[in-house]
Amino acid sequence: MNLLSMKKIVLKYVIEFSVIVLGISVSFWFDKYQTSLDNIDREKEVLSELSTELEVIENTVKNRDSVFRFDTENLIRVINDDISDVTFSYSELLIASIDYRGFSPSEEIYTSLKYDGGLKFIRSSKIKVAIESFYNGTKTYVLANTEDEIIVQRDVLKYIQFNHPELLIEIGDMEISELDKIKFFTRIVQKDRTLKSLLISKLRFMKNKLIFLEAVSYTHLRAHETRHDLVCRL
Repeated sequence: MNLLSMKKIVLKYVIEFSVIVLGISVSFWFDKYQTSLDNIDREKEVLSELSTELEVIENTVKNRDSVFRFDTENLIRVINDDISDVTFSYSELLIASIDYRGFSPSEEIYTSLKYDGGLKFIRSSKIKVAIESFYNGTKTYVLANTEDEIIVQRDVLKYIQFNHPELLIEIGDMEISELDKIKFFTRIVQKDRTLKSLLISKLRFMKNKLIFLEAVSYTHLRAHETRHDLVCRL
């Protein structure tokens, strides 16, 4: 085989090799580009799903803020013996004093996305921080204070059952107004320092729930706003 033939063969191989490399590179680039497009579409789906859940949570937070505040204000008035013009019923007073209201915001979508890897498609670090702060931060403090309130609530209920059962039994048969029932309850609280101290302890956790619920509302707003900003850029 002469030199010219050898050069032709080498040139042929070089060309074929170059074509193969180019083909692989183009294919790799196209796949990468297609993957990028798919990831953007998936990111939009993830943000849309989170947005739906955040709207549900927003309504839950508003509702809980309203009833938490209502219970707290009612109990404060009884403890302070300030019931001249009450706007709550005796049953609502019992909810504030011997019962509790919980806080269970929806997080099924977030949990599902977290464990199936959906959250990784969110490109913005800003929204990731906001989402994590909301779901794993301030909300836990509301739950912790609710658990503490439940402990005191059980003590209050047990104390009333043993020492003032008339607040739960006889008063229901009394033909008196709601205001008179509340006055009757309040008089007992003012005379019984142990009961009053228990209610004050319960009130402290109720106030803490409200404080941290406001923080939940703030972090929820941050999560919702950052999600909105990112969608606008997509």
